[in-house]
Parts: sequence; C-alpha cells; structure tokens
Amino acid sequence: MSGLDGALQVKLLVGDGRVGEVEIFSPRKNIAPIFVGRSATGAAALAKNLFSLCPTAQSLAAQAAGEAALGQRPDPSRRRRQSLRLLGERFGEMLRASVLDWPQDDPPDPASIAALREILAALRALPESQEAQSLLARVDRASRFLGLRDFKAGTEFFARQWAQVMVDEPHWRLREVEADFLRAGDDEAVAEAMSDPEFCLAPQLDGRCVETGAAARQGGAGSVNGLSGRLAARFADMAATLDAIAALLDGGAPPAGLLSVRNMGPAQGFSAVDSARGRLYHGVRLDDEGRIADYRIVAPTEWNFHPDGPFVRLLRGAEIGTGARARRRVERLAFVFDPCIAVGVAIREAARDLADA
Repeated sequence: MSGLDGALQVKLLVGDGRVGEVEIFSPRKNIAPIFVGRSATGAAALAKNLFSLCPTAQSLAAQAAGEAALGQRPDPSRRRRQSLRLLGERFGEMLRASVLDWPQDDPPDPASIAALREILAALRALPESQEAQSLLARVDRASRFLGLRDFKAGTEFFARQWAQVMVDEPHWRLREVEADFLRAGDDEAVAEAMSDPEFCLAPQLDGRCVETGAAARQGGAGSVNGLSGRLAARFADMAATLDAIAALLDGGAPPAGLLSVRNMGPAQGFSAVDSARGRLYHGVRLDDEGRIADYRIVAPTEWNFHPDGPFVRLLRGAEIGTGARARRRVERLAFVFDPCIAVGVAIREAARDLADA
C-alpha cells in the first residue's frame, strides 16, 4: 500500500517509535459539478457509471435526492427493493475489501477467494430473484466458511485475520480517544452545511470531526478504540447486515436511516444512504427547467480521513514502533476506517526524540 500513485497519502513523522506529526494528502477532487446541466432522472445513471465502488449506493442517493427535489416519493415496494440492493451491496463491498485488501504478506487462499466469488454472485441475483431465501442461505454458508460468525476461534480466513491483530496488538499503542460517531440524527445539520462546497471536501460539524462506517453503526464510545475493537465492529456489522437482509425477506422493515430523503425547499433535494463505508450524502438544486443547477456530495472517506479526523487523532502520539512493522500497523488501521481509495503510508524518522511531542 505504500507509495501508490493516486492514493490517499499518509505521512508520519516518528521519533523513538512514537508518532509526532500526521499529514494526509488526498488526490480526490470535487466531481459533483459533472452532474450540473443534466436532468434529475439522469443523475442516477451517471452516478452508477461514475463510481466503481458502491455504485448502487451512489446511484440510489442521486435518484432519491432528485425525487425529493421534485416532490416525489417511491412506493413502499420499490423502497424495499432499493433497501435489499443497498444491503446486498454493503455486505458485498465490505466482504470483498476484507478478503482482498487486508494488509498482509500472503495473498488470500484459493478456497477463500472461491467463497467470496460465490457470495458476490448470489448477492447480485438476490434482489430480483424468486429464490432469494435460497440465495441468502448460500451467502450465509459461504460467510460461515470464511469464519464471519465465529472469528475469535478456529482457523478460517477471518479467524486468522483476527489472530494476526491479537498477536501484534500488545506491541504498539494507539492514543485513547473517545469516539464521536456520525449518526442519522446529524443528517439535518449535514444538509445545511453542504451549501458550502469546502465542507464537502473536509466536513466537520461545529468543530466535530466525526467517524462513520461500521464502528459508527455497531460501536459505542470506548468499545471500538484501537485496531481490534474496530475490526470486531466490522465483523459484527457484516453479520448484522446479513441479518437485516433476512429480516427484509421475512417482511420486516429496513434498518432505520438506511435511506433518508428530504425536500430542502423549492426544487431542492437531499438524501443520505448508509453505505458500506458509512453515511453518504447527495444534495441537488434544480433550475426552472428541471435540470441540475447545483450538486453536492459528501462521501464517508472525507469524514474518516479528515486532516483532523478520527484516523489522524488516533495516530497522533501513538506508539507504533519502527520499520516495516510500523508501516503495516498504520496500513491496518487505515483499513478498518475503510477508505474508498488506496492508501500509501510514508514514515520519516525524526532526527530528535519526539517522546514529548
């Protein structure tokens, strides 16, 4: 993950194994102006083609914001299908990243790759299938083969991942920082703040640089501190997502806050989607002809990797050691914050002792 072109660059100044300074350089640009001039209905198709990760979440967020601007609301049956698609993509995106992107020296074993492929194929077919229950059972069996439901024991893929963390965790120390999570209750404040284009690239709410994603959905303050806590929250969130799919198929309601919309005034719409990596926001304003005059997006990565955000705050003053092991520890911490682009880590040893920095 180190030194990748087009990656989110994390640069650390370290002295005697302790982090003194953390800088984040993001190559991500504001692409929302691409939507301007298009029809409200055309935004969803553009978003689906524009984003390679979480295309369903991006597309449905665009569609929902456009419908809110037009004063439209989907009927309950369509909202249920949308919810199934969102939950299926959330689980698939998290699982794919967990198997393929976990920082380690050896590639995933062929049996784990085969299980991942089986799950992704079943999830793609599930929302429109007459055999959805059968497909979900296949997903659940393959997930158990990977060790999702029992990751603290056994020898399955996720058990091995957990064991790697538990063996290494006593040898380094992150700062004790109380987690501040982005919640659905913050949506109204986010909607108002999105009028500022600078907010969309480096969002904060009244000075709060909050965290979103699996830990926010599953954790409480203090229970997710450190790498192991966030990794456990990630496993729990994937299992909970499968349970939410099963509940929907049994006639239950979608999880609260999964897809929220609101009309923000004449020809203005806002949507929030709880995607794989956290809460995703789209906002749109239409002109008199019903075309997009202004568009805003706030993605989960902008919260978690804010220059003064939760990832950075955990690292400042952390004792991470030196050399390759230190870099791997930072890479794994970045992984559990789940960026939507690759991460490059560069560590520079300070010429002086930074123990008191």
